[in-house]
Amino acid sequence: MDLNEYISGRYDGLEDFVKSEVGNVSQQLHMNQITDIKEYLGKNVHKIHKRPNETFNNEVVEVERITLNYAKTIINFSINFLLGRSPVQLSGTEDVVKELNRVYRKGKYHKTDYKILSHLIRYGEAFEYVYVKNNNIYSHIIDPSEAYPVYDPETNEMLAFIQYYHSDYTDYYVLFTEDLVYKYNDSQGEEIRLVEQRANNTGLPIHYKTENEYDNTRGYSEVLDYIEIIDSMESLLSKAVDGYYRHIMGTPVSVGRTLTNVDLPKHGNGFGIALDDDGDFKYVTNPFDHNAFKELYGTLKNALGDISSMPNVLLNGSSTISNVGDVAIESIFYLSLIKANMNSKYLQDGFETRIQKMRDVLEMQGITFNDDDYERVQFVFSPNMPKDDKQLVEIIEKLKDIGAISVETILDNVSFIDKVSETERLAKESITQGNKDELSD
Repeated sequence: MDLNEYISGRYDGLEDFVKSEVGNVSQQLHMNQITDIKEYLGKNVHKIHKRPNETFNNEVVEVERITLNYAKTIINFSINFLLGRSPVQLSGTEDVVKELNRVYRKGKYHKTDYKILSHLIRYGEAFEYVYVKNNNIYSHIIDPSEAYPVYDPETNEMLAFIQYYHSDYTDYYVLFTEDLVYKYNDSQGEEIRLVEQRANNTGLPIHYKTENEYDNTRGYSEVLDYIEIIDSMESLLSKAVDGYYRHIMGTPVSVGRTLTNVDLPKHGNGFGIALDDDGDFKYVTNPFDHNAFKELYGTLKNALGDISSMPNVLLNGSSTISNVGDVAIESIFYLSLIKANMNSKYLQDGFETRIQKMRDVLEMQGITFNDDDYERVQFVFSPNMPKDDKQLVEIIEKLKDIGAISVETILDNVSFIDKVSETERLAKESITQGNKDELSD
């Protein structure tokens, strides 16, 4: 089914199609989920803030509402673990990689990739539109809260893409098709109207998405997996603080008849109380089991680390890992490596589409390579694993001595060397050395 068939069978023209798709129930449900995540991360709209106050002695007592921003910590770790050490590198046929690296540098794609991964982890999906400006190739990342992809219900192939946003009392719609881009708004009245139409040389936006058991056309945000755990941690900690405060303060209790009719002030200090012979005055405290709290909170925190694939040694606040071998480090970061590998696969699916779009643009500019050259292009990820640099250098030296490792592989595994810059320097040194050898001959 193509876009025209999809529209003709359901809508009365493009305007009706655009407006109706944005208002579609399934689209709006997904947008509500995206908005909830944005508010959770950006505005600290946590469940704990709905905790009601308590009443004591006929007065309202403000309760603790402690917010834990572990979600942001986990997200930042996941992004930087995969792309924080070095950007994605390209490998393959030298001429193709050289040209693509030029395009990547001009378009600042190391920043683009970082933003895509950020959206992918936060919202489970990201959208990239490749375009050409001044003969250079760039990418625009579309906010997931503005993204409305339209898929064929039979084949799950994207037919069109709508970007919708509201600004200054006006609704804006941008419709992307394979060949054209349409811009609509309702600034002149209640009905939307076409205000611009232009050619589209790069096709539909690229949809990066994680696995979703419920909907193959949308991604699933991992944040949803650990929000409930963090909610429980916030609730437990807030109630524990309130309970401990009452434990150390106590509640004054007077037993028996007082010998005076004077009421003591609620906020008094240093007053004496006259009691009958059988009377008593004491502070009653609620029991507080520190070990039980520690066990419960620790169990939740460990579960959060397991679910989010973040090492507990980092989640618990340790910034350094000392006297630990590489094998032990890999076991600590095992779940993180699995998660990074999955995220790299999601990125690679989109990168392959991006390379095809870049190829189409380069061919329009007269720069061509054959199919085999493009098929050899690979994406190299370098997770930011802690390593014993001294031990690593010793291993590399031994492998280099027996000719079992290339310079490119060495650069991939040494975190304190920038691969791209060092490769260029080595190439220049090789040319310089070759010229010297020719002169000496």
